[in-house]
Amino acid sequence: MNSTLAGVTEDSARSAAPPAAKPLTITLATLVRREFWEHRYLWIAPVVVEAVLIVLGAIVGHGNVHLPNDTDFSGWPNLQAQKVAAFTILQWMLSVPACVVLVGVVSWYALDCLYAERRDRSILFWKSLPVSDGLTVLSKALVAMLGAPLVSYVVALVGFLVFAGILALRVAAGGVPSVFSWDLLEWFRTELVMLILLVVAVLWYAPVVAAMMLLSVWARPNPFLWAFLAPIVAPLLERIALGTHYLSSFLHYRAFDIWGTLAYGPTHGHINIITHHGLHPIGTLLDEFNIGAALTDIDLWLGVAASAVMLYAATRIRRYRDDT
Repeated sequence: MNSTLAGVTEDSARSAAPPAAKPLTITLATLVRREFWEHRYLWIAPVVVEAVLIVLGAIVGHGNVHLPNDTDFSGWPNLQAQKVAAFTILQWMLSVPACVVLVGVVSWYALDCLYAERRDRSILFWKSLPVSDGLTVLSKALVAMLGAPLVSYVVALVGFLVFAGILALRVAAGGVPSVFSWDLLEWFRTELVMLILLVVAVLWYAPVVAAMMLLSVWARPNPFLWAFLAPIVAPLLERIALGTHYLSSFLHYRAFDIWGTLAYGPTHGHINIITHHGLHPIGTLLDEFNIGAALTDIDLWLGVAASAVMLYAATRIRRYRDDT
């Protein structure tokens, strides 16, 4: 009898014990998926843009390109090579709208992700779950700085492959002239160029995204006004009050300087893809980029460190902020 009761008591204790905690990586992956589920525009917007480009460019659009038959330019001496170069330029151009959309959706998300949960009081529910503020902020930062850029890159890549397939069918059917030529190596080199630009952009603009997230958790009335008015008003006030322009110079530097560092290769920043002599494929930028100088730029890594500090500050503010 006693042994039976002891067995029942032991089974009850085991059933009443809390479940084992999940590994942090699984929890973090779940939080990232939650962000994409709650903020669906992060992937819907680039998909819609690519779909519109495919419809307008490959199905509705018409055009003709006249290329020289006897071009002799940097190792690309014939019409076939010019068609390959034109193909990579088209590949590049179709990725530009996705990049523009990426800037918009990431900016909106970074400014809204921590502000919205305070506005609709959903933060009270999320704080009741066994998930730390640091892990929550980290998941949102990963979505803004890594997840959304990768989604945009993959969508642009797949969109161009669909576009190229439709274009090939139209050429085969005689609907459009054959002014482009597929080359697997140059396609891959062009994708590599765009991936390098994406990596450099993510690292360089990380403090901008982190600052927006800090505004999102700190600003009580509207972080969007702070984000868009402060960079305009602050330099004007400095100019009027002190007669200096340090803020505007810093903003200009933070917006564009890394691209000069990246482009300052063997041609000293003068990289021309389209000239009156002919066309360069986009992949030639791999030979011109000074990737080492860009990735070892001290200001790039100082910006990454500043991002970590701002994300830590956002975590602390989220932990103690109470708008009720």
